[in-house]
Amino acid sequence: MKTTVLGAYPKIGDDLGSQELRRALHRHDRGEIDEAELASVYEVVTRVAIREMEEAGVDVVNDGQIRWDDALAPFVRAWGGVEQGSLERFYDNNTYFRQPVITGRVTSAGDTLARDFTFARSAVHAELKASVCGPLTFASLAQDRHYRSFEDRVLGVAAALAAEIGGLGSAGASLVDVEDPALVALPQHIELAREAYVRLAATGVPLHLVTYFFPADSILESLASFSVAGVAIDIRSRDTTAFERLDAFRTQTVVLGAVDARNTRLETAAEVAGYVERALRLVPQDRLWIAPTTSLEYLPRDVARAKLAALVQGARSAVGQEVIA
Repeated sequence: MKTTVLGAYPKIGDDLGSQELRRALHRHDRGEIDEAELASVYEVVTRVAIREMEEAGVDVVNDGQIRWDDALAPFVRAWGGVEQGSLERFYDNNTYFRQPVITGRVTSAGDTLARDFTFARSAVHAELKASVCGPLTFASLAQDRHYRSFEDRVLGVAAALAAEIGGLGSAGASLVDVEDPALVALPQHIELAREAYVRLAATGVPLHLVTYFFPADSILESLASFSVAGVAIDIRSRDTTAFERLDAFRTQTVVLGAVDARNTRLETAAEVAGYVERALRLVPQDRLWIAPTTSLEYLPRDVARAKLAALVQGARSAVGQEVIA
């Protein structure tokens, strides 16, 4: 059984010395530092994020998405046929994203995240995975001035994401999270999403379909038939029956969102262990991963570190593994 993270890690630390990225961004806005100097700060903060995840004992980490302004921004900046629009609220969070405005056919060179992943490989000791946004999430949050139908929009975005996943595979990624909360926010589009994921899976890179914020109850069995290696289920944000139905996933890895990443209340290791033990009644240990429910960026960094420590300790104690401080 492995532990992992989802999405972004907090970019700004708790003390003055850990707020270098905020200062660098302000200086960049004032023209006091150039792109190269800002990029070096991003690299330093990325190394810090990776180190803190590894020090917590997390088995499979990402690069913390330190360069991402929001879940869609890297793709909006890089893709053809897309422009940045107005600030919009990201689901029911007190965070915002720049709405993508689709002005033409969405195209991608497939190299948006390859450089960041290659850098992360040089900084990591644990297993490393990559991440992209989900096709349904990007398409449903975008303003569309080009495609004739929602279906065309979703499949157009899926084609661009397939290019990105292929590029990450070429850069050495052996697992890519596809963060797609719209799947559980808009379950009526499940069959369209299935078609989109067939296109993503055709890249040959193993994928984890990541859902969060909303329960997967109405589509859980359908998710178990998607062409992905694993599915992340948020069992903390809202009431859900998913715990009683995890055996629907007969071949896929279940990534259990057992630590609430949108609440500063700190779970105990025993609480996490209880969730793990409950899940193990229906999912074999070798197909169960334990994770926060979503991005830890919603939390102060000290709370994020403490939650990861509880996550790792609880997961290991549940299966009788030694906890290494």
